[in-house]
Amino acid sequence: MKKLIIPASLLLGSLFFIHSGLQSLAGPSLSPGHDEATLACLGEEKETNTTDPEFTESLSPSPTTPEEEIHIGTVRSGDTASRILSPWLTSAQIHDLATASKPLFDLRRLRVGREYRIITTDGTFSRFEYAVDATRFLGVDLDEEGFHANMNAMDFDIEVATIQGSITTSLSEAMKTPEDMVLAVRLGNLFGWEIDFLKDLRQGDTFAVVVEKRFHNETFQGYGNILAAEFVVQGKRFDAYRFEHADGADFYSSSGENLNRMFLKSPVAFTRISSGFSLRRYHPVLKEYRPHYGVDYAAPVGTPIYAAGDGVLLQVTQNPSSGRYVRIRHGNGYETAYLHMSGFARGMRAGKKVKQGELIGYVGQSGFATGPHVCFRMTKDGTPVDPTGIEAPRANPLPEERREEFASLVASLKPQLDIHYARKIDPEKPDSPGSKKSAL
Repeated sequence: MKKLIIPASLLLGSLFFIHSGLQSLAGPSLSPGHDEATLACLGEEKETNTTDPEFTESLSPSPTTPEEEIHIGTVRSGDTASRILSPWLTSAQIHDLATASKPLFDLRRLRVGREYRIITTDGTFSRFEYAVDATRFLGVDLDEEGFHANMNAMDFDIEVATIQGSITTSLSEAMKTPEDMVLAVRLGNLFGWEIDFLKDLRQGDTFAVVVEKRFHNETFQGYGNILAAEFVVQGKRFDAYRFEHADGADFYSSSGENLNRMFLKSPVAFTRISSGFSLRRYHPVLKEYRPHYGVDYAAPVGTPIYAAGDGVLLQVTQNPSSGRYVRIRHGNGYETAYLHMSGFARGMRAGKKVKQGELIGYVGQSGFATGPHVCFRMTKDGTPVDPTGIEAPRANPLPEERREEFASLVASLKPQLDIHYARKIDPEKPDSPGSKKSAL
């Protein structure tokens, strides 16, 4: 555990010591010609000075400043809230702290590797902080009325980076880190209706993205907003620019066409269709012909599954045939279902609202399944429809009165994409102040 101590009283004491020392060094010196009278006068003057109100006041002890200590640690295997907090709190106090925290975060769910901080004042506990995830931390304060918990947004330092690369086999293959893979999924969702990432990409196709990189305590914490992105696929250019409005933000092409649609092209990224929608398909487990009202996307166990559109969770449950599955109600009479999951994302429950692209679970092989995949189903007014056959409507186009403002945004971001000169650049060596370029 690291320990950061801020001792204000030490600084005040040091200043007093220096002041006193200078007084001594600057005191009267005697030459051989000084007589006893002079010595007596000097002695009287010295005694008189010690009774000077200002001088006497300066020698009075300064009021003590509370000493704050910040104890920084990381949750280790076997750690519990009691083990972490016991040096400062009694068992009863730890119980009260956990009770105050429970509506926001259950301290029984501490995760190995997450950072925590304990702040004390003059050795007495005053605050506990725990990093719940990459964007939020729990804070619990103690005052005369007891413990008070709050959930706080993590403070990030934002750096705008241009990330460029070229395709060798696939976009996902170009990713080098888990953070880059998350960014690839977001790009896949953004351009999913414009580019077929399984069929259209060719070796030598290029891409670039201007994105916010988030840092906390100088540690990279993932990517923030995508500001602009561009693909050149078989010589054809596709671009997207983030443009804010009263209700949030949408992505538009440089011509002003809205890229956002009601549904994602698929709920999983960069996977192949292993079985399509059919009114008569031979079931590999039941060994009989029956309708297959879904599209199977084959993917490794644990591959993230995302909500195809905004909606409300109707079911987060399981049964013998579908295994673990999620069902979502969307607008305009649409519903979607995601079958054979290995597990649900944290916080998924019936009644919860989800946003398009939000993580809802993970690919698995639960229920009647011969291999890991997600069976993606869609109904319109209760009737099964082929998700790959619908033309999801685009969101509203760019308002005419804001086209000039949008054109200025495009003009400022387009040079940063610089896709014609995409190259691999060392991410540790920035090309210019405030911007780093790296290759995925």
